[in-house]
Amino acid sequence: MSGVAAVAFSGAAFAADVPMRGPVYTKATPAPVWSWEGQYIGVHGGYFDGSNDVFSPGAFPLEPRGGYGGLQFGYLHHLSRNWVIGYEVDVSFGGIDATSGAVVHSIDVFGTARTRLGYAQGPWLVYGTAGLAWAQTDFTNNAGTSVERPQVGYAVGAGIEYAFARNWSAKFEYLYLDFGTTNSTGVILSSDLTASTFRLGLNYRFANWNVAPTQDAYPVKAPVRHAGWTGPYIGIHGGYGFGDYDVSGVIAAAVEPKGGFFGIQSGYNWQLSRNWVFGVEGDSSWGAISQTNGVNRADIDAMGTVRARFGYAGGNVLYYATGGLAWLHADTAAAGVTTRDQFWLGWTAGAGIEYALSQKWSAKVEYLYADYGLRDMVGGAVVRDDFNVHTIKLGLNYRAGVLDLLGVRW
Repeated sequence: MSGVAAVAFSGAAFAADVPMRGPVYTKATPAPVWSWEGQYIGVHGGYFDGSNDVFSPGAFPLEPRGGYGGLQFGYLHHLSRNWVIGYEVDVSFGGIDATSGAVVHSIDVFGTARTRLGYAQGPWLVYGTAGLAWAQTDFTNNAGTSVERPQVGYAVGAGIEYAFARNWSAKFEYLYLDFGTTNSTGVILSSDLTASTFRLGLNYRFANWNVAPTQDAYPVKAPVRHAGWTGPYIGIHGGYGFGDYDVSGVIAAAVEPKGGFFGIQSGYNWQLSRNWVFGVEGDSSWGAISQTNGVNRADIDAMGTVRARFGYAGGNVLYYATGGLAWLHADTAAAGVTTRDQFWLGWTAGAGIEYALSQKWSAKVEYLYADYGLRDMVGGAVVRDDFNVHTIKLGLNYRAGVLDLLGVRW
């Protein structure tokens, strides 16, 4: 103010008779803040540095290593001005190989489904991440014996992402992957696969990166208004499953496991228009879907899916089709010769009906078919190992996120 006064007085000495316009004062506008809210899709590339301790008639280590590239998609949501939570699903392809003596170990495809929690400062986002990891592995020796199977475990890591344009961002990410131990008789008794992965990624965000709400908007929440089917949800379910486990070739076995299960699910819906709804859902179930038939056995103790849902909403009713990735963990025995304690990966598809009981609660009935077909080669003879499961479930959903359900406030 003293500087403005000095200029005004000095000017008045030279132009006392000239009409003067008073200075106009305006309220300072805070600098815009980046918002990470919205869906995104992207590509990535990196390096896989693995270690696998294989136990067979003799023990030998393998170190599968190599480059890879892949795709990812996800969603981020602002818990506050700075805190961001979201999910990401990715799949990677590459030539990741290791050789020890006569054994060749290769990984052609692997992926993760993870939660991301981060701190945003302008166009920078620093985050931690954790979730499910899977890999399709293959063991082959020079005698023509091979075992191809999936391995499932967990992923944990951290990264940093930078928004260099309105809809574009680049990231660097480290993930530690532990695919657990799988066991089987006959060829490979067990394998324990872990890896460190480093990747660079490029994301395109579909939503406009609007200015995030100011700090004054938090932590007070606006009144909740019913917005159709849009929003997060979490729930429980129970049901009945039945299927077939068939092994053909030099080993023959047929088992029809059946039984009950229970589990949890969570997801997010977007109401695209008055009637059309798109969403994503992940679920995990535990139970005893099993049968023992002489020397043949199939015992499913855990299973789950990661799926997209697309439906038609009419009033309180949502009719939907769904499909995506399926996994299960089972203990199997075929003809008393081959036993396995491992995960299976496959695909699933189905349909369901969900009814909104109130603004927060909904109930659903859902049918899913999952196919976990897998082809092995044992001693040069082709063996077909085919696993499929039908499930019918009843579910109850609560319209809130996990953090809301736990009472977490930011």
